[in-house]
Amino acid sequence: MELRDKDTYRVELIENINFNSLTSLVALYQPILGRDALNFYFTISIEGTNQKSLENHQRLSKIMNMDIPTMERARKKCEQFYLMRTYFKVDNDKSTYIYVVNPPLSIQAFVKHDLYSRLLLKVLGQKQYELTIAKVCRAETNKNGYEDISDQFDKNLLANWDAENEVQFTKVQPSFNFTDHEKLNINFNYEELFDTTSTLVFPVEARTKENLQIIGEYATLYGLSASKVRILIGRCMDLPTSTLDVDKFKKLCSTQNPDAVVTSKDPYMLPPVSFLQARQHGVPVASVDRRLLEYLNLELKLPAEVVNVLVDYVLSVNQNRLTKRFVEAVASTWVRENVTTKEQAIAQTKKNPITKQVTRKKDILPAYYEKMKAGEEEVTETMTEEEKSELLRKLKELGE
Repeated sequence: MELRDKDTYRVELIENINFNSLTSLVALYQPILGRDALNFYFTISIEGTNQKSLENHQRLSKIMNMDIPTMERARKKCEQFYLMRTYFKVDNDKSTYIYVVNPPLSIQAFVKHDLYSRLLLKVLGQKQYELTIAKVCRAETNKNGYEDISDQFDKNLLANWDAENEVQFTKVQPSFNFTDHEKLNINFNYEELFDTTSTLVFPVEARTKENLQIIGEYATLYGLSASKVRILIGRCMDLPTSTLDVDKFKKLCSTQNPDAVVTSKDPYMLPPVSFLQARQHGVPVASVDRRLLEYLNLELKLPAEVVNVLVDYVLSVNQNRLTKRFVEAVASTWVRENVTTKEQAIAQTKKNPITKQVTRKKDILPAYYEKMKAGEEEVTETMTEEEKSELLRKLKELGE
């Protein structure tokens, strides 16, 4: 079957390359494999290290600067020396390859191999063969007295780099270097998200600073891990246009329970939803309370630790109720006081302690009660039986 650039592949690594393997590949395998085959082997080994989804061969062609026919010949060369095995499947005119990459023979095993060692001798000749074996089987050469004359990177390789190239490069570089103010509400592992999320699921075009900031803020608020965020992003991506439906992402985040409500040496450092859920003995947070936390954290820009102190404070003085108007009043005061740390928030709770007072509803007495004060007998003479009963009831309640 002829290889096409649109054909997809997945790499399965049996073992990572160590220094012994690297030496064996470069010094012993390269002369009999050729540089294209060695290039192919190194490239798919690296590509397979963190591969999470299928890729196409056009990518390999680009990064190796190798056309498809040359790539296929290189692969077969690696197969001949058992450096890899290839598995192939066609499904609805879609071809998929699985490359199982085997580790090379160690230096000692290669030298003792009846076929490989003889072939290396045939390719190199006796003099170079003996020199090669001596090099790989002895200690590093002493470089004292030698000058390092290694060639440097040629900057002219980027001589034609223009503004358009820079714009394109900037677009594909995910940026999460936020300002200090923007970082207040973000505690999220972006590196893990990028390492585990394929560009097929989360295209580079959608990894804008604005999108990444929203992702970080909502993941922090709701206590969501990178793995859960990856799933939510996949459900919110419009792949044909490479755009993220931000509103849908926010809505999905608001329906998620924290990945784990854990105990901590400092519970105030938990995500706000996790903190409140812990205060509720693990019972999920109601949607109305979630919206209130979202308002405090994302609209008023109060850091998570400050939100948690505020929630703890209000619950303690308000009979374990998060009354919206009461919470907003305290939060607005803290915003004006520029409260940005847990310590400052705790100080605020001690600065103006609130004592809740229970007030009784004042009853409104009938108009004739006021008239009765002027002359009770005259009033009672003109009262109906129903009015008398009502008056007696009110008087009784006032005396209780």
